[in-house]
Parts: sequence; C-alpha cells; structure tokens
Amino acid sequence: MSEAPSSHLDSTLGAGFIGVVAAATIYGVTNVQTYIYYRQCQDDPIWYQRSIFLLWIMDTLHQVLITHVMYTYAVTNFGNAQALQSPTWSLMAHVLVTGTSDVIIRSLFCLRLWKLHGKNRIMVFPIMVFAILSWAGSIVFSLRGLVKNNFAALDQISWDLFMSMSANIAADTLLAASLVVSLWRLRTGIPRIDSIVHVLMLYSINTGVLTSVFALLCFIMLAIMPGNFVYLAILFLLPKLLLNAFLAILNARQSLHQADAMDFISLPAFRACASQITTHTTTLRESGLAFPPDLRVLEASENTAVKPVDNV
Repeated sequence: MSEAPSSHLDSTLGAGFIGVVAAATIYGVTNVQTYIYYRQCQDDPIWYQRSIFLLWIMDTLHQVLITHVMYTYAVTNFGNAQALQSPTWSLMAHVLVTGTSDVIIRSLFCLRLWKLHGKNRIMVFPIMVFAILSWAGSIVFSLRGLVKNNFAALDQISWDLFMSMSANIAADTLLAASLVVSLWRLRTGIPRIDSIVHVLMLYSINTGVLTSVFALLCFIMLAIMPGNFVYLAILFLLPKLLLNAFLAILNARQSLHQADAMDFISLPAFRACASQITTHTTTLRESGLAFPPDLRVLEASENTAVKPVDNV
C-alpha cells in the first residue's frame, strides 16, 4: 500500500460502487436464507438459533458500514479527490466486523465437524488456529488503521491484512477438506444414505472453493494493485459469501430429509445393514449437517409395504 489511491474514478469509486452493489445483492439472498432457516430450525438448540440471528445482525451492520464508506467518498466528499487518500472510520470498522463474523461462522462449522468426526479435537484444532489468526489480524489492522490518516501510511501495517487473508484461505481450505474426508467415511453402500452424504460433500467443496478463491483474488489484487479500490470491492463480498454458504448447508437439511427414503432403499437391504445405517444416521443427526430418514419410519414401512404381484 505504498501509494495513495488513484483519483481515477473507475478504479476507485467505480470499483467500490460495484462492490457495494454486489454485496447488497448477496445481502438480499442472506435475508431469504435466514428466513428459510427460521422456518425449519426447530431441531436446532436455542443458542444455535440465536447465533444465526447474531450473524444476521452483524451482516446487516456490515452492509451499513460499507454503504457509509462509499457514501462518504461519493456524496459527502463529492469532487474532493483528496478524500480518496484517507480511509474512513467505517472502512476500518467493517474489517473488524468481517473478522468477528467469520470467526463465529468457522467456529460453528468446526462444531459440526467435531461432532461428525467423533468429537476428535485434533481434526478441528488447526482450523480454529487459522480462524483465530484471521480474526486477530483483522482486529490489529482495523485498530491500527484508525490512527492512520492516509492509505499510504497503511503500508506500515499491510502485513496484518495479508496475514488475515492468508489465514482465511488456509482455514476454509482445511475446513472443506476435513468435511469431505469425514463425510466420505460415512458412506454405507446404501443409496439413500450415500445420496445425502454426496450432496453434503458437494456443499462442503463449494463452500471452501468459493470463499478461498475470492480471498485469494483479494490477496492478489491488494498485492499488485494497492493504489485502487479493486481489492476493497472483493473484500466487501467475503463475509457475505461465507455466511451464505453456511446458511445454504443448514437449509439443505430439510430438503434432504423430505426425500422419500423408500425410493432409494429396499427392505432387505435395510434389514441387512440396519446397524450400519443406525450408526451413520445418528452421526449425521448429531452433527446437525443433515436429517437422514428416521429408522423407525423405515421399520414401520416394512409392515405396510405392498408386495409386488408375480406375473401370471
């Protein structure tokens, strides 16, 4: 960040404006996702439901802050090119809100991974280390950035932001890989259960890939183009992408649960593998990643299933 932002409007106000509009669009999706979650979250504990509400409040605050950033540059300081050389308080505050929101989301992800992997602390420990490092980097950068009066001075503390984004990439990559490995171990050979596992694996991969790619892109833009707002536009999107990915996994549980198990699993196969199915469905239920079909429903259906009539 050795140079002040260019006065060229396309790469400063233009890039920032696009970032805010894109973030507002994703925020709209977040509202819908949150509404869907609260319509079907009866099986989640109260503290978990309150955590989701807190994340929605923080995402709303994030949207307010980044909107204030662009309003200050484009309206309050209209025609004042020198204003583009100084970071606003809301810009630094948004970094702090982003870091706090991200560490909460990753902690909830790790909680589910911990349950999914038999409460193995070794599996989640490195992910939480990177998540806390990212949070610490955002706190240090935002607090130290408040006392800087121009973007050129931020060059002295840019390593804080680089460390935070690097830890973001590492945490999301490890989280996605760990979820995929854990889910892969839950395969039973039973089509119904395996279909749930495969869908959850795809969600996990998409979560890690999407957030990691955008974080890496932000890292690169900050390194090669520190004199404009292109990296800020991407930074505006990062917390919203992570939150939406998390809500998408939570909301997918109900649609998976509503699928008719008897379309995928035969009663002889159920009787042969009942203990294995019980173990894996219990693991999925306890982790909160999915609501597989209740075994009692499968057992009851044995007595009511219509047997096929032999061809005469």
